[in-house]
Amino acid sequence: MAARAERQPLAVVVSRGRASSWLTTVDHKRIGILYIVTTLVFFVAGGILALLMRAQLATPNESFVTRGSYNELFTMHGTTMIVLVVVPFWAGLANYLVPLMIGARDMAFPRLNALSFWLLFFGGVVMYSSFLFKAVPNAGWTAYPPLTTSQFSPGHNIDFWILGLHLLGGSSLIGAINFIVTILNMRAPGMKLVDVPMFVWS
Repeated sequence: MAARAERQPLAVVVSRGRASSWLTTVDHKRIGILYIVTTLVFFVAGGILALLMRAQLATPNESFVTRGSYNELFTMHGTTMIVLVVVPFWAGLANYLVPLMIGARDMAFPRLNALSFWLLFFGGVVMYSSFLFKAVPNAGWTAYPPLTTSQFSPGHNIDFWILGLHLLGGSSLIGAINFIVTILNMRAPGMKLVDVPMFVWS
């Protein structure tokens, strides 16, 4: 095994090291980049869902997708754009910029920061895995009752949606606590709250 490892090109070994370091990082800049790249992937996925809906609406009485499939596309598109793109993209920018703007070395809780990203990632994976199990959420992205009840949405469609949202909610909650503690306790010496940039306040 050692001989085989020695024969591998240096570029392969270095690239493997780099990939694993990104997966295990607790650096706020790298986590911010992971957030942004992940949200851009979900943005593309949500855009594809929107294009499929627009293809259905392109002409009257179009039959490109069924009524049930349209409800699924509508639900997943709305959920994706709100909780998998807009909110975490902002969190990615904040992860990268807030410590730099207030003179902190990192976020207050680096490991919790990494956990918040991975909860986002797996929350999105859970939601989109519903396509593999043919149980795509179909009650609209607002999920108003009674559309979410078993009478109107039988099967595990809403279960995927709820489980994904629980993971995404945990990600947002952990991230918010981390931002608050970082901003309140880790500002550079002499920097008062009234001195921090507007981005940090937002």
